[in-house]
Amino acid sequence: MRDEFIWVEKYRPKTIDECILPESTKKTFKEFLKKGEIPNLLLAGPPGISKTTVAKALCAELGVDCYVINGSDEGRFLDTVRNQAKNFASTVSLSDAPKVVILDEADYISADSVQPALRNFIEEFSANCRFIFTCNYKNKLIAPLHSRCGVVDFTIPKSEKASLAHQFFQRAISILQENKIKY
Repeated sequence: MRDEFIWVEKYRPKTIDECILPESTKKTFKEFLKKGEIPNLLLAGPPGISKTTVAKALCAELGVDCYVINGSDEGRFLDTVRNQAKNFASTVSLSDAPKVVILDEADYISADSVQPALRNFIEEFSANCRFIFTCNYKNKLIAPLHSRCGVVDFTIPKSEKASLAHQFFQRAISILQENKIKY
């Protein structure tokens, strides 16, 4: 019900095809869909570039159970991560597909205690759970997390900026028209 009123959620892309991304980035995620599996991932790039949206769309398209922890809110506390992520990751999925823990804004997660615990969780639950980290500054994540994840850089190549801006503008226009708002 709430999602009907918050446009950012109502119009959030639900599939990788709906996401406005550089072609090479979109191709990477389409390969994951084609293979039918998600590796542990580190999605890095500037704020507001669709890292979280892509993570959620990928999980939705593959039909996997996912749990989101916001690193800037809950992720700084070892007990929160230990209880929430570990409880979710340790249970068996109703489908054959692995579960996914999305750690949004992971660059806010404490490097001295929480990140090492996450490294251990990745190893401990590798049979039935994957981890997707989103961050603006990948250098704020410890090297052992980097080494356990495929890194996808969301930087927009200069050659695609105009095309992506046009696609975004067209999407905004269609939303305004759908809602009968003059612009």
